Amino acid sequence: MLRNSSAAENLDRATTSERSTPLPPAAPRPSREELIAIGLPIVRRVAFRLARRLPPNVDVGDLIGAGSEGMLKAIDAWDATRAPSFEAYLDARVRGAILDELRASDVMTRHGRRRLSETARAVRKLEQRLGRSPEEDEIAGELGLTLEVYQKLAEDLARGPALGRLGEDPDGVQSANSGPADTFLGGELRGRLRGALGKLPQRQQQVLALYYQEECTQLEIGKILGVTESRVCQILGDATVRLRAFLEE
Repeated sequence: MLRNSSAAENLDRATTSERSTPLPPAAPRPSREELIAIGLPIVRRVAFRLARRLPPNVDVGDLIGAGSEGMLKAIDAWDATRAPSFEAYLDARVRGAILDELRASDVMTRHGRRRLSETARAVRKLEQRLGRSPEEDEIAGELGLTLEVYQKLAEDLARGPALGRLGEDPDGVQSANSGPADTFLGGELRGRLRGALGKLPQRQQQVLALYYQEECTQLEIGKILGVTESRVCQILGDATVRLRAFLEE
Protein backbone atom coordinates (compact mmCIF):
# COMPACT_ATOMS: atom_id res chain seq x y z
CA MET A 1 0.00 0.00 0.00
CA LEU A 2 2.84 2.39 0.87
CA ARG A 3 4.52 1.49 -2.40
CA ASN A 4 1.39 2.47 -4.36
CA SER A 5 1.08 5.71 -2.39
CA SER A 6 4.71 6.61 -3.15
CA ALA A 7 4.20 5.93 -6.85
CA ALA A 8 1.11 8.13 -6.89
CA GLU A 9 3.01 10.95 -5.20
CA ASN A 10 5.84 10.69 -7.74
CA LEU A 11 3.35 10.78 -10.62
CA ASP A 12 1.63 13.80 -9.10
CA ARG A 13 4.93 15.64 -8.68
CA ALA A 14 5.90 14.86 -12.31
CA THR A 15 2.54 16.10 -13.58
CA THR A 16 2.83 19.27 -11.52
CA SER A 17 6.36 19.82 -12.83
CA GLU A 18 5.15 19.46 -16.43
CA ARG A 19 2.35 21.93 -15.84
CA SER A 20 4.71 24.47 -14.31
CA THR A 21 7.27 24.20 -17.13
CA PRO A 22 6.70 27.23 -19.41
CA LEU A 23 6.16 26.57 -23.12
CA PRO A 24 8.93 27.81 -25.43
CA PRO A 25 8.08 31.24 -26.80
CA ALA A 26 6.75 31.38 -30.36
CA ALA A 27 9.22 32.59 -32.97
CA PRO A 28 8.81 36.33 -33.50
CA ARG A 29 7.11 37.40 -36.71
CA PRO A 30 9.64 38.79 -39.21
CA SER A 31 9.38 42.50 -39.84
CA ARG A 32 7.62 43.82 -42.93
CA GLU A 33 10.97 44.75 -44.45
CA GLU A 34 12.30 41.22 -43.87
CA LEU A 35 9.22 39.68 -45.47
CA ILE A 36 9.54 41.98 -48.48
CA ALA A 37 13.19 40.95 -48.87
CA ILE A 38 12.08 37.30 -48.84
CA GLY A 39 9.16 37.97 -51.17
CA LEU A 40 10.76 39.95 -53.99
CA PRO A 41 12.71 36.99 -55.46
CA ILE A 42 9.51 34.93 -55.27
CA VAL A 43 7.60 37.60 -57.18
CA ARG A 44 10.24 37.67 -59.91
CA ARG A 45 10.38 33.88 -60.16
CA VAL A 46 6.58 33.52 -60.44
CA ALA A 47 6.34 36.34 -62.98
CA PHE A 48 8.95 34.83 -65.30
CA ARG A 49 7.45 31.36 -64.88
CA LEU A 50 4.08 32.64 -66.08
CA ALA A 51 5.61 34.86 -68.78
CA ARG A 52 7.05 31.83 -70.55
CA ARG A 53 3.47 30.74 -71.36
CA LEU A 54 2.18 34.17 -72.39
CA PRO A 55 2.29 36.13 -75.67
CA PRO A 56 5.63 37.96 -75.95
CA ASN A 57 3.95 41.36 -75.93
CA VAL A 58 3.01 40.83 -72.29
CA ASP A 59 5.82 42.63 -70.49
CA VAL A 60 7.18 40.62 -67.59
CA GLY A 61 7.78 43.96 -65.87
CA ASP A 62 4.02 44.46 -65.72
CA LEU A 63 3.63 40.98 -64.23
CA ILE A 64 6.26 41.78 -61.62
CA GLY A 65 4.38 44.98 -60.79
CA ALA A 66 1.09 43.14 -60.32
CA GLY A 67 2.85 40.44 -58.32
CA SER A 68 4.53 43.04 -56.09
CA GLU A 69 1.17 44.60 -55.25
CA GLY A 70 -0.17 41.14 -54.46
CA MET A 71 2.87 40.48 -52.28
CA LEU A 72 2.28 43.58 -50.15
CA LYS A 73 -1.36 42.65 -49.61
CA ALA A 74 -0.37 39.08 -48.82
CA ILE A 75 2.16 40.22 -46.21
CA ASP A 76 -0.51 42.24 -44.41
CA ALA A 77 -2.92 39.28 -44.47
CA TRP A 78 -0.42 36.53 -43.57
CA ASP A 79 -1.34 34.48 -40.50
CA ALA A 80 1.52 32.16 -39.56
CA THR A 81 -0.82 29.91 -37.54
CA ARG A 82 -2.82 29.13 -40.69
CA ALA A 83 0.02 29.23 -43.23
CA PRO A 84 3.27 28.27 -41.48
CA SER A 85 5.32 28.42 -44.70
CA PHE A 86 5.43 32.05 -45.76
CA GLU A 87 7.18 31.20 -49.04
CA ALA A 88 4.52 28.70 -50.16
CA TYR A 89 1.72 31.05 -49.07
CA LEU A 90 3.25 33.98 -50.92
CA ASP A 91 3.89 31.98 -54.09
CA ALA A 92 0.18 31.15 -54.34
CA ARG A 93 -0.96 34.70 -53.53
CA VAL A 94 1.44 36.32 -56.02
CA ARG A 95 0.41 33.91 -58.76
CA GLY A 96 -3.25 34.69 -58.06
CA ALA A 97 -2.61 38.44 -58.19
CA ILE A 98 -0.87 38.18 -61.56
CA LEU A 99 -3.63 36.01 -63.03
CA ASP A 100 -6.26 38.47 -61.78
CA GLU A 101 -4.42 41.27 -63.57
CA LEU A 102 -4.25 39.24 -66.77
CA ARG A 103 -7.97 38.47 -66.62
CA ALA A 104 -8.75 42.16 -66.17
CA SER A 105 -6.78 43.16 -69.28
CA ASP A 106 -7.40 40.10 -71.45
CA VAL A 107 -9.55 41.48 -74.25
CA MET A 108 -9.49 40.92 -77.98
CA THR A 109 -12.31 41.96 -80.25
CA ARG A 110 -13.71 39.89 -83.11
CA HIS A 111 -12.25 42.49 -85.46
CA GLY A 112 -8.83 42.04 -83.84
CA ARG A 113 -8.97 38.28 -84.36
CA ARG A 114 -9.91 38.78 -88.01
CA ARG A 115 -7.03 41.21 -88.52
CA LEU A 116 -4.62 38.73 -86.93
CA SER A 117 -5.75 35.99 -89.33
CA GLU A 118 -5.46 38.36 -92.30
CA THR A 119 -1.95 39.38 -91.30
CA ALA A 120 -0.87 35.77 -90.80
CA ARG A 121 -2.20 34.90 -94.29
CA ALA A 122 -0.26 37.81 -95.77
CA VAL A 123 2.94 36.54 -94.15
CA ARG A 124 2.37 33.04 -95.56
CA LYS A 125 1.73 34.38 -99.07
CA LEU A 126 4.88 36.47 -99.00
CA GLU A 127 6.98 33.59 -97.72
CA GLN A 128 5.75 31.36 -100.56
CA ARG A 129 6.28 34.09 -103.15
CA LEU A 130 9.71 35.23 -101.93
CA GLY A 131 11.04 31.92 -100.68
CA ARG A 132 12.18 33.56 -97.46
CA SER A 133 10.88 35.31 -94.40
CA PRO A 134 9.45 38.70 -95.47
CA GLU A 135 10.64 42.01 -94.06
CA GLU A 136 8.29 44.23 -92.08
CA ASP A 137 7.92 46.74 -94.91
CA GLU A 138 7.03 43.91 -97.31
CA ILE A 139 4.30 42.69 -94.96
CA ALA A 140 3.04 46.25 -94.63
CA GLY A 141 2.94 46.62 -98.42
CA GLU A 142 1.03 43.34 -98.81
CA LEU A 143 -1.56 44.66 -96.36
CA GLY A 144 -1.67 48.10 -98.04
CA LEU A 145 -0.26 49.81 -94.94
CA THR A 146 2.67 52.05 -94.17
CA LEU A 147 5.49 50.51 -92.13
CA GLU A 148 4.61 52.65 -89.11
CA VAL A 149 0.96 51.60 -89.22
CA TYR A 150 1.91 47.92 -89.59
CA GLN A 151 4.28 48.07 -86.61
CA LYS A 152 1.50 49.55 -84.49
CA LEU A 153 -0.90 46.90 -85.82
CA ALA A 154 1.52 44.08 -84.98
CA GLU A 155 1.93 45.45 -81.47
CA ASP A 156 -1.84 45.66 -80.98
CA LEU A 157 -2.54 42.25 -82.50
CA ALA A 158 -0.02 40.63 -80.20
CA ARG A 159 -2.26 41.61 -77.31
CA GLY A 160 -4.34 38.52 -77.89
CA PRO A 161 -6.11 36.40 -75.28
CA ALA A 162 -3.23 35.93 -72.87
CA LEU A 163 -4.98 33.46 -70.59
CA GLY A 164 -6.03 31.42 -73.59
CA ARG A 165 -2.40 31.05 -74.56
CA LEU A 166 -1.46 30.46 -70.96
CA GLY A 167 -3.80 27.48 -70.77
CA GLU A 168 -5.70 26.19 -67.79
CA ASP A 169 -2.48 25.15 -66.09
CA PRO A 170 0.02 28.04 -66.24
CA ASP A 171 2.76 25.95 -64.68
CA GLY A 172 2.64 23.47 -67.54
CA VAL A 173 1.78 20.44 -65.44
CA GLN A 174 0.42 17.76 -67.71
CA SER A 175 -3.07 16.51 -66.90
CA ALA A 176 -3.35 13.09 -65.31
CA ASN A 177 -5.87 12.22 -68.04
CA SER A 178 -3.45 12.94 -70.89
CA GLY A 179 -3.00 9.96 -73.14
CA PRO A 180 -0.38 8.93 -75.71
CA ALA A 181 -2.09 10.97 -78.41
CA ASP A 182 -1.87 14.14 -76.30
CA THR A 183 1.80 13.48 -75.64
CA PHE A 184 2.46 12.94 -79.35
CA LEU A 185 0.62 16.09 -80.37
CA GLY A 186 2.45 18.10 -77.73
CA GLY A 187 5.79 16.84 -79.03
CA GLU A 188 4.78 17.52 -82.63
CA LEU A 189 3.74 21.08 -81.78
CA ARG A 190 7.02 21.71 -79.98
CA GLY A 191 8.90 20.45 -83.04
CA ARG A 192 6.93 22.75 -85.35
CA LEU A 193 7.51 25.66 -82.99
CA ARG A 194 11.27 25.08 -83.03
CA GLY A 195 11.16 25.01 -86.82
CA ALA A 196 9.11 28.20 -86.92
CA LEU A 197 11.52 29.99 -84.58
CA GLY A 198 14.38 29.11 -86.90
CA LYS A 199 12.58 30.88 -89.77
CA LEU A 200 12.30 34.18 -87.91
CA PRO A 201 14.65 37.06 -88.76
CA GLN A 202 17.83 37.02 -86.66
CA ARG A 203 16.83 40.17 -84.77
CA GLN A 204 13.57 38.60 -83.64
CA GLN A 205 15.30 35.40 -82.61
CA GLN A 206 17.70 37.47 -80.52
CA VAL A 207 14.89 39.39 -78.84
CA LEU A 208 12.93 36.21 -78.10
CA ALA A 209 16.04 34.58 -76.63
CA LEU A 210 16.67 37.56 -74.37
CA TYR A 211 13.03 37.65 -73.29
CA TYR A 212 12.34 33.97 -72.70
CA GLN A 213 15.74 32.41 -72.04
CA GLU A 214 17.67 35.24 -70.38
CA GLU A 215 14.51 36.49 -68.63
CA CYS A 216 15.12 40.15 -69.52
CA THR A 217 12.32 42.68 -69.40
CA GLN A 218 11.44 44.67 -72.52
CA LEU A 219 13.13 47.71 -70.99
CA GLU A 220 16.31 45.70 -70.35
CA ILE A 221 16.26 44.30 -73.90
CA GLY A 222 15.92 47.83 -75.27
CA LYS A 223 19.03 48.93 -73.38
CA ILE A 224 21.00 45.90 -74.61
CA LEU A 225 20.03 46.46 -78.25
CA GLY A 226 20.05 50.23 -78.16
CA VAL A 227 16.37 50.64 -79.09
CA THR A 228 13.31 51.91 -77.27
CA GLU A 229 11.09 49.71 -75.14
CA SER A 230 8.25 50.42 -77.59
CA ARG A 231 10.37 49.09 -80.46
CA VAL A 232 11.10 45.90 -78.52
CA CYS A 233 7.36 45.42 -78.05
CA GLN A 234 6.83 45.92 -81.80
CA ILE A 235 9.49 43.32 -82.61
CA LEU A 236 7.87 40.85 -80.22
CA GLY A 237 4.46 41.58 -81.72
CA ASP A 238 5.74 41.03 -85.27
CA ALA A 239 7.32 37.75 -84.12
CA THR A 240 3.97 36.66 -82.70
CA VAL A 241 2.24 37.24 -86.05
CA ARG A 242 4.96 35.39 -87.96
CA LEU A 243 4.90 32.42 -85.59
CA ARG A 244 1.15 32.15 -86.00
CA ALA A 245 1.57 32.17 -89.77
CA PHE A 246 4.23 29.45 -89.65
CA LEU A 247 2.26 27.24 -87.26
CA GLU A 248 -0.92 27.51 -89.34
CA GLU A 249 0.78 26.36 -92.54
